[in-house]
Amino acid sequence: MAVFAVIAASNASGRPEFIPAAIALVVGLHFFPLARCYDQWQYNGTAVLLTVVGIAGFALVAAGLSDESVRAAVGLASAAVLWASAYHVAVKG
Repeated sequence: MAVFAVIAASNASGRPEFIPAAIALVVGLHFFPLARCYDQWQYNGTAVLLTVVGIAGFALVAAGLSDESVRAAVGLASAAVLWASAYHVAVKG
């Protein structure tokens, strides 16, 4: 639900370039309670890394990178973090 709110707020404010960074931030922050809820300590690392990716995405927007470059950077970094997290949970339990 928060992702839809982020998209709506970014579009309403005329700043759609914030969407990838804001989504990464929202997804990252939601992993903090998941770590406790599911007793998966490694989700704290996922939360931190995705939060950093989101903040870096905002920095890339502020630095003037193209929308496509920001989407690629945030998307690929987010995918890498999530795949690594999934792999770790699958292998280590």
